[in-house]
Amino acid sequence: LHSFPTRRSSDLMLKLIPLLTLAISATAWSGELTIKVTNIKHAGVLYAAVYDDKEVFESDKGESSQQRPGIVGGLVKKVTPGEAEGTIELKEGTYTIAFYIDKNGNEKIDTNFLGVPKEQFGFSNDVMGRFGPPSFEAASFDHENETVLTMKAK
Repeated sequence: LHSFPTRRSSDLMLKLIPLLTLAISATAWSGELTIKVTNIKHAGVLYAAVYDDKEVFESDKGESSQQRPGIVGGLVKKVTPGEAEGTIELKEGTYTIAFYIDKNGNEKIDTNFLGVPKEQFGFSNDVMGRFGPPSFEAASFDHENETVLTMKAK
């Protein structure tokens, strides 16, 4: 003979499903990422983008401050000389950050005729590429629970 669930056990399952879903989604968020930027030389607006996609990170030239796929979080904050800090909620995972300080308010990083930035910028792990941004791997970090990442503006 087969045993079928009783109405009482199926009611219990219907009540447990939302609780299980909530518990699973709560564990997907691991907490706050605190971004600290030091060595800020001029007042302006800090634009920091958090990437989870290698191709998007390595192809981004800082020409737009708009949100797009591959960027999972960000920080936009008015800053003064010294240092600045901000936090965002982020799932557990591996990420890379790129930032720049827009001192003239045009919402992009200004460069000279050779493509060298004229405004301060930086990357997670304070890494730099030879002739452009570093690789995703070099700048990547693992975020779990509460993470504090300090970067120096170049």
